[in-house]
Parts: sequence; C-alpha cells; structure tokens
Amino acid sequence: MATKKTTSRTSPTKKPATPTPAELATQWRELEARLGEALGPRTSGQYPSELEPLAMTFEHAPDLGALLPDDYQRFVEELGYRWVNPGKKGLAFLPPRWRVQASQGMGEPGRPWTVVREEREAGRHDYRFVMFASEDLNDINGYCFGKSAQGDGLVVWSVEDSLPTLEQGTFTAWLAKKLGALGKQAATPRKVRDDALGDPLDLLLDSYGATATQAREERAAAVLAGHPRNTKHLFLHTATLRVLPDMVGEFTELESLSATGVRLVLLSSALGRLTKLKNLNLSNNPELTSLPAELARLQSLESLALDGTGVKDLPETLLQLPKLRYLNLKAAPLTSLPDWLGRMPALQTLVLRQTRLPAESIEALKQARPDLTIELST
Repeated sequence: MATKKTTSRTSPTKKPATPTPAELATQWRELEARLGEALGPRTSGQYPSELEPLAMTFEHAPDLGALLPDDYQRFVEELGYRWVNPGKKGLAFLPPRWRVQASQGMGEPGRPWTVVREEREAGRHDYRFVMFASEDLNDINGYCFGKSAQGDGLVVWSVEDSLPTLEQGTFTAWLAKKLGALGKQAATPRKVRDDALGDPLDLLLDSYGATATQAREERAAAVLAGHPRNTKHLFLHTATLRVLPDMVGEFTELESLSATGVRLVLLSSALGRLTKLKNLNLSNNPELTSLPAELARLQSLESLALDGTGVKDLPETLLQLPKLRYLNLKAAPLTSLPDWLGRMPALQTLVLRQTRLPAESIEALKQARPDLTIELST
C-alpha cells in the first residue's frame, strides 16, 4: 500500500509593523536615557521652536508646510525639536525657521544652482524639498522631505553637499532605522571627549533671541575662562565664538588680541577697557559689520586688522587713536573712504587690496597724505 506523502506549509514571515509616531517618540526618549547614562547629560537637548536664524539665505521665505508629512508633524508635536549627540555622529531636528533657512541653501537635482538661486532671490521659486534634520549644517548635509520619484507620496531624502541624493522611505521607516543605528552607539562603551558632545549643529550660536544670546555669551566666556587674566597675548582661532563677550574686559594687561575666523557678529563695549592693547586682529569675520564706540579708548593701539570683515563704514572713532599706524581693510565691503582718514596722525600703512573703492576716493586720499603707504591690488 502506497504511503501518502504529507507536505508541510511554512507560514510566510510577517514584516515587522512600522512603528507609530508615538512609539518612535518613546524609543527616542529611551535612546536619550541610555546615552545620558553612558556619556552624561550633554548627549541630548531641545531647540526652542521659535529659534530664529541670524540670517536667511534669501529674503523671500516660503511656507513649506505642504511638504511636511503627517507622521513627522505628530512626532515633533510629541517631542519638540530634539537633538542627540553620542560624540560621533548625532542627529538634530530643525525648528521651523531653521527648516526654511536650510531649505533655501539646498540645490535641486538636475537643475543649475544659478537658475535656482535666481528664482529664490526673485521670490518665484516653487520649492520641492524641505530640509528637516541634519548632522552637519555647515556643508548642508542631512535629510529632507520631498515627493518620491515613484509617485506623489512624501518621503525622506538624504542630503549631501546641499543636494537631495537618495530616497530613504517614509519618515517612520527612516527614523526607526536611525534610532537603531544611534542605539548601537549608545550600547558601545567608549571614551568621548566632553568638547565633542553638546548641540551637534551649534544652532544657538547662529540664532536670535535671549536664549541664543545667553548661549553665545556662555560659549565665548568658557573659551576665555581658561586664560590667565594677566596674559599679554591672546589668540582665539580654534572655536566658533560669534561674540567677544564682556569677560574680555578683564584682560587688562593684553597687548595683542587676535580673534580671526571665529564668526564674530558682535564686539563687547568692554573691549574699551584694554588700554594697553597694541594689536587687534579681527580678520576673516564676514558677519562683523560694526565696531563699538568704545574702540576710541584704545589709546595704545598701533595695528588694527579688519580684512575679510563685513565692515562697510569706518567709524570716526578711529580718528581718536593717536598711535594707530597700520590699518588693514583688505576685502572689506567699503564703498567710500571718509575724509577724516587722511587726518589720522600716526597712520603709515593702509591696506586696500581686493576692495571696490572708487578710484577718485583713493586718489583724494593720496593727495591728502602723500606720505601714506597704500597697498592696492595689482
């Protein structure tokens, strides 16, 4: 008698259900708790929703709400605009105005940036992507929302060097994957330098508001705090300061102060207390557009470097500096030279390379001060 064969049927493996925004919010909180236990409190934080950038890329700021999927909006309603930083590669959710600012700086695949920029400057650009999260805003890297190439649904795209590159799926699927990767970092024992932690984007340093102002002051003061108050030479080249804080006035023995390329936007009036200062170098701070009136108190100042700053108009307070002999204005956006410049008593060298000053303005200064060395572009 033939034996009847039986066949076993294997049930198809079910795909794991995609977490809901509420479940993802819970997982995010758990991640923050694990990171805090492993590396301390500077591994997570939250941006104020009203955080306003110091500058927008273009004047015309669009309403990008139509490009924000519902699951993302439910997630930020639950948690706010949080960030985590495990010391290697973090993730930060951009508050509304920063979403706009970052989106303005993005290009569009397949379109020349010159054309996109012209449209955005004119306020007639139809935005197709909105950047909502990042690990690095300096080079505009992170993640944006945009329509899928396979249909009209909104999906996450990775952004590299300001361009959307690859689709990453829905917001919930993308975030579940990111949480898994960040969780592995939290579970891996390692030593992390404390200065590698904190806000991964430094948004507060580039924002308006009382909270942002306090953060800039604290950051700059922390940089200065490690130096003896009787030091004579201070070089601040290794940190983003944004401001030269009131604490600088405590360094009354200073003879040289150099704060180049630290993204200054503001100088404290306390700078005027440095009456022994001979050399002040503020070069390569393009967002620094003005100088405090208290600069006139620097009666020992001999050299002032404003090259690469955003200073458009020289304050007449410079006329009150009896020993200033060297003034560097290379690549500053000056449109004219004040008449009083020729009356500065000690001025010997004036650097005007890479400026767009009218020839007649320079010629008038040469006539007024034939002894003055004026360095121009060749």
